[in-house]
Amino acid sequence: MKRRTAVAALALVLAAVYGGYHAWGGKAVADAGTAKRAAGDGPVPVVTARVFRGAVPIDVTAVGTVQPISTVQVRARIDSQLMEAKVNEGQEVHAGDLLFLLDQRPAKAALAQAEATLARDQAQLGQARSDAQRHAGLFARGAVSLQQNEQMAATAKAQEATVLADQAMVDQAKLTLAFTEIRSPIDGVVGSILLRPGNLVKGSDSGSTLTTLVQVAPINVAFTVPERNVTAVRHALRAAHPPLVNAKTTDGLVSATGRLVFIDNTVDQQSGTIQLKALYDNKDRALWPGQFVDVSLNLGAEADVLSVPAVAVQRGQAGAYVFIVKVDDTVDMRPVTVARFAEQGAVISGGVSAGERVVIEGQLRLVPGAKIIEQPASGGSQGGVEADGAAPGGTVGAIQANGKART
Repeated sequence: MKRRTAVAALALVLAAVYGGYHAWGGKAVADAGTAKRAAGDGPVPVVTARVFRGAVPIDVTAVGTVQPISTVQVRARIDSQLMEAKVNEGQEVHAGDLLFLLDQRPAKAALAQAEATLARDQAQLGQARSDAQRHAGLFARGAVSLQQNEQMAATAKAQEATVLADQAMVDQAKLTLAFTEIRSPIDGVVGSILLRPGNLVKGSDSGSTLTTLVQVAPINVAFTVPERNVTAVRHALRAAHPPLVNAKTTDGLVSATGRLVFIDNTVDQQSGTIQLKALYDNKDRALWPGQFVDVSLNLGAEADVLSVPAVAVQRGQAGAYVFIVKVDDTVDMRPVTVARFAEQGAVISGGVSAGERVVIEGQLRLVPGAKIIEQPASGGSQGGVEADGAAPGGTVGAIQANGKART
């Protein structure tokens, strides 16, 4: 029994030693093979760009809302019946265009009556003036008394006042008739028509709205910026030419350029922001009321700074870094200090020098010391900077003043 137990224990020990040897040896062989394959992969194809030194625009970005300068709720000014709509929904109209027609029959009848009353009283005024003139002559010859003369003069004066009152009634009747034609007070676009012909309308502040007009050209874009930008914005507004504000639709298909025209008089203490407005001529109707747009406010440029395409900056546990291409076409992982990001570029305050080459495409296959080979850009990867060259136009995209990449 003891002999069988000893034999079994010896077998287990030999099996463990054998398995460990082969496991260690297999791993070593595998590691050696992996290293050999890595060394034999050859240069890694990448796209590079050079670190640029120069002026970089400072833009503040935000999400804005397109707002019409004028919005008019179209209502009747008299009680009447809606007879006809002269416009269609969505139609562009000009100031003075006829929008709706109300029942004109009562107004025309009232005007005719007022004009008839005026004509009658004007005839009576002529008679009263003749009588007063005749009595004045008789009084001068002593044929009538002073009382009779004054009475006839007073009658003529009273008739003159009656004619003036009649004229006012005629003017009022004409105004009422004009109110039966509802015309556009502004250039704009007609909204949904809320009441159709046949409906009764009320001429009061609480009366039914027939439609809403909005002005689309020119048009405003309202947006907010952090209060730390207030001083720069105020200085920019005082310049000879107000700063430009670019607006782009959220789908990126439409863009427009306007100028800053308004800064609010108070910072919102709850949000720490201040409201701004930019004005656009919008002749091409690129912007539409109520639309959300991405706004970029240019506040000048920062001179003599280093910048690289934003795609060159990578993130690791130790922070931001870029892959620098050395003279022997190997790469070095270089920590950098990013001052701020932009839509297309990043301003670097430390870690690189002007003219150095940074990798902007192909970083995932790189390790420090890896050999690289330059290849043409795949398109859209250079972030506004020419591959292995300087920034086009002397700048690298638009740089935000708040230090965050635009999203």
